[in-house]
Amino acid sequence: MSIRPAKAASRSDDDAPSDRMAVHVVWEIGLLLLAGGVLFALTQSSGGPFAEGSWSGLFAALAPVIMLASALAVSLRVGAVNLAVGPIALLSAWMFVDASGSGSAMALGVGLGVAAFVGIVLATLTAWLRAPGWAASGAVGGAIGLWAGTAGDPGSFMLSELPHTGVLAALGAAAGVSVFFGLVGAFAGVRSRLAPIRDTPVGESHGRGGLVFVGVLLSSTLAGAAGVVAAWTAVPEGGAAALPDPILLTAVALGAALLGGTSLMGRRGGVCGTVFASALVLSLMWLAEARGWGFDPSWIALSAIVAGFLVTRLVEAMNAVDESERASTRRAGSLADLREDDPPPPDRERTGAYEDFDEDFAGLGSGGEWTDTGGIRTTGGIPKQAAVADPFGASGVFDDLRDSPRDGYGSPSDRRHGR
Repeated sequence: MSIRPAKAASRSDDDAPSDRMAVHVVWEIGLLLLAGGVLFALTQSSGGPFAEGSWSGLFAALAPVIMLASALAVSLRVGAVNLAVGPIALLSAWMFVDASGSGSAMALGVGLGVAAFVGIVLATLTAWLRAPGWAASGAVGGAIGLWAGTAGDPGSFMLSELPHTGVLAALGAAAGVSVFFGLVGAFAGVRSRLAPIRDTPVGESHGRGGLVFVGVLLSSTLAGAAGVVAAWTAVPEGGAAALPDPILLTAVALGAALLGGTSLMGRRGGVCGTVFASALVLSLMWLAEARGWGFDPSWIALSAIVAGFLVTRLVEAMNAVDESERASTRRAGSLADLREDDPPPPDRERTGAYEDFDEDFAGLGSGGEWTDTGGIRTTGGIPKQAAVADPFGASGVFDDLRDSPRDGYGSPSDRRHGR
């Protein structure tokens, strides 16, 4: 029996079994509990955003951090880590502040437009020129840093401070975008399409250049939005605006993305982990500053990156599939599997002794004609006694059965005796 070979595309999809989301669910529950505990401790301290008993400072700082962490998580999922999220946020914030004299709509357009332009350049380098993400983003981030060092300060910020409702809207949008991308990445079909990017060596074609381009462009645009929100929520009283620190923002975003469960290897990630990890890292940094711990809070961001390496190893280890499970995953639901017969065991292999019986059964099934061979009628080789040969005719044993009534009453002996 012939077996048709499977297509190469379907084989690549079968080689990437569905990930186990349970490890992400358990880890995200732990992150939620940790973030809640640190936030409670922060509310009891005399420093940080709750020094005046207000949540507005926390929301204003958390929104851009979630945006930047989501930007890095998206780039990690498509296998092109964007280490230029901090410089892109700085560039967008600079352009937004400088164009604030033309109105909020123009300032938003300029700030987000320059981020999109940088995203197109970076996506071209990673998707079409196949440069590694860390190298391309490092070059773009370095170029932005050199420009910022010679550009000086932007003009005075001419817009009013973003109101409390606007801060809540920005935080809700940031969290919603992060959860939305996490849900989209949780579908098995999306992960299977991202699998070739993960499995293909750097520099070789994987056929997913469009996904990489869109992912890097989204990452850069989110980074630009984070820079705009950071500049709009930290309005100075006079003079030049306080622009965000690009290196610190990149470290915080990378630590939050990895700590939230996004794998450094690409493709794998959670749903709400980025939001919870961003709140945890930012709260820890503020708590260290409020309690007067004897180190720079920036070390917490670096510690989050190292902890993210361990989380990546945990995610990869819990999603490892052995060969038997991989084989069963490939065969499940395969039409070719229905046509494939398992080989018979050695003790049941056909031999030449059964060939005659096979031919007899084949002849019987095909309706072959009766033949007469030495008084024995056969069909397809199966012997049958001829009608004239009755081995029990002389004994008369079955005569009574032949003479029995058809209505089911009485017996042959009754008829012979007249009863």
